[in-house]
Amino acid sequence: MKITTKIKATVLFAVLSVIISCAKRPEFVAIDNIAILNSKNDTLMVGMDYIVYNPNNVRTKLRQSSMEIYYRDSLVGNGFLKEQIALNANDTIGIPVSCKISLKRLSTFYPELLTSDSSTFELKGNGKVSFMLNSFSIGLDDQIHLNTKEAILTQIEQNLDYGKNFKLRSISSDKLPSLRKTQLRLEMEAINQMPIAYQIDSLELGFYLDKAKESVAHWTLEEPYDQKPMGSQIIPLQVTLNNLDLLKQMKFSWLTDQKVNFVILGEAQVLIGGYRFNVPIEDLLEINF
Repeated sequence: MKITTKIKATVLFAVLSVIISCAKRPEFVAIDNIAILNSKNDTLMVGMDYIVYNPNNVRTKLRQSSMEIYYRDSLVGNGFLKEQIALNANDTIGIPVSCKISLKRLSTFYPELLTSDSSTFELKGNGKVSFMLNSFSIGLDDQIHLNTKEAILTQIEQNLDYGKNFKLRSISSDKLPSLRKTQLRLEMEAINQMPIAYQIDSLELGFYLDKAKESVAHWTLEEPYDQKPMGSQIIPLQVTLNNLDLLKQMKFSWLTDQKVNFVILGEAQVLIGGYRFNVPIEDLLEINF
């Protein structure tokens, strides 16, 4: 009885050894059904099918699969398959994979990405496959094409938001009020929070007393400014106020408090990669006299 059991075990081990020795490495076939799923904050979610062929006569398991996404040799994202996937015998299967691309890492390439409807990204990675007692790695080296324009435009607009890019930093003026014009000498700091250069093509500001509907002064940028990546620069402003207009809207509290409050409203136009972005400006200015 013991001899028979031993023989059976030996035969079974021999059969398994033959099966394992004849096992073939599953093959990566292609990346298919590529689509941008959504864009949130600074992350672009991309979905795709990772297609694998199992050439063996028995089921195998894809235990793990990871990939890295590159743009022009720069690592910009990754994807990872956490759950085990069964690969049926002699079958091809498409495995859904979600990948995250960092828009911050892509930001240095924004100008060129905005000029193309189909940009090439490199995929590199590997998958771990279990077959009986054996294990294989499936290499991945492929390309995908994505249109990232919409996500990048949204990201730029978020960076060019209220109160972040144009702020008044210093002020000097003649005394108020009087029967002559008042000259305001101001400095506005233009702040670029992105790692790409752009041009401030135009900039217009209106000066309002408190919440009055009519402006008492207007200022326009005379020539474009080039803005360096991740930097700031000072734009000098010289604004002329007509004190007669000020007197028409004067409040008694200005005399008791000896100060005038202005609301500055305006808009800048920024050029990036052939696209024009309108940047709203709102600030407060207090002048003591």
